[in-house]
Amino acid sequence: MKKIKSTLRATVVSCLLAIPFLVQSQTPPATIANSLQTILDNSLPNTFSKPGAVMRITVPGEWTWSGASGYAIAGITSGQPESSATEDMQFRVGSITKMMVATCIMKLEQDGLLSIDDLIDNYLRPTLINDTINSSGSITIRQLLNHTSGIANSADNATCQTDVLSNPLGSHTLEDAVYCGASQGEFFAPGLMWGYSNTNYTLLAMIIEEVTGQSYASFLQQTILTPLNLTNTIVHPSDQIPNPHMGCYWNIGSWIDLTVINSTTYTGWADIVSTTEDLIKFYTELLNENIINSAQLTRMKTIDAASFDYGMGLDFYNLVSTDYYGHYGEVANTSGLFFVDINSGGAPNGYYISYNYNVQGANTPVTVDQPVIELLSQLSNLEELTALNVRLYPNPAKETCTISMNMSTNDLSLAIYDLKGSKIYTKLVPPSTSKIQLDVSTLEKGIYFVHIEGANTQRLIVD
Repeated sequence: MKKIKSTLRATVVSCLLAIPFLVQSQTPPATIANSLQTILDNSLPNTFSKPGAVMRITVPGEWTWSGASGYAIAGITSGQPESSATEDMQFRVGSITKMMVATCIMKLEQDGLLSIDDLIDNYLRPTLINDTINSSGSITIRQLLNHTSGIANSADNATCQTDVLSNPLGSHTLEDAVYCGASQGEFFAPGLMWGYSNTNYTLLAMIIEEVTGQSYASFLQQTILTPLNLTNTIVHPSDQIPNPHMGCYWNIGSWIDLTVINSTTYTGWADIVSTTEDLIKFYTELLNENIINSAQLTRMKTIDAASFDYGMGLDFYNLVSTDYYGHYGEVANTSGLFFVDINSGGAPNGYYISYNYNVQGANTPVTVDQPVIELLSQLSNLEELTALNVRLYPNPAKETCTISMNMSTNDLSLAIYDLKGSKIYTKLVPPSTSKIQLDVSTLEKGIYFVHIEGANTQRLIVD
């Protein structure tokens, strides 16, 4: 997953709703719910014939919304018929797993069973350290946690990747995964810089097993899943998820289906199956210091100089001047779990968001994260305003497109963005305007986003 710089250019502008906000409601006002559903619907990638997504947002003390859009299973998964996505479906969470593994390590440190500043040599056999990893310097547990170890990423090993793709049901050991990473040679000297590597979390799983004398999966179960009653979360699941679930489709020149796969491929870094509800429950309990204490949580959030903007199993981002942190995940799908640190009428104490798409490479920072941030950031003291109702037709459009809306008493700005986030058209809409004619004949065929100040962002297809 490429890092998102804090200067990421604005792309799809938010659905700004001007509505009264209902405090202490268990569900959001219908206008918020409708806008969140619109964001989800518009975010489905057009690169895959049957994309689908599930999403959940919780505003602590206020309301929770969940929704689904499109397909779960595309009908190409062996033995599984086509199905629609539903909000309670399970999915492979990908690298969100790293948040739980890091939490387990911090719990072991809290209990005095290790220190994150210990050398990994203290816990792993010498031949693995000296022969397989063969680092130019000593590596600490902290450097595994924040990806500053310099050990190469197992997912970048083409031979190992081909092995998985040709035999998805094949079994792999933790040692196999370490070899797939380390055999590529050292990224850099330990502590010199930051480099994302799944191999780091494979090694953390090995350390958990060495310290506890039990499997990594068993320890994670007893530390997180059982105490929090996360009954829809599975660590180290069977090849085929037994309950209704989202698919995993990846385009590597042609579409491949990795919905059914041996989870040992992902042990320690991406082998958890969960739901949006369970993930947000886990994250809420983590940040409320109900899994590890305040001191350990602070350490977990610490960003070292060399670690760019990555703590310990937590990745930090900034969009539209708003901080949010958590983790993305991709295992032939796209997932996210974040806490967004805003203070507004819509989310006075921030909000949690979790989602999953059944395709890898969904551009969620552009199509989900930013629109939701802007939507909930701008909800405040809006009782006297009325949300604009905007409609585009025809859509798809070839030569012209009409925008109809209820009239405003103020000047409004209109902007059109392409899929790359570039603003390609702007117009000032004068007061009392109810219809706007757009000439789209000069635009290339494709998908664009039309935003009028104070209204939902609309997707426009130019055919």
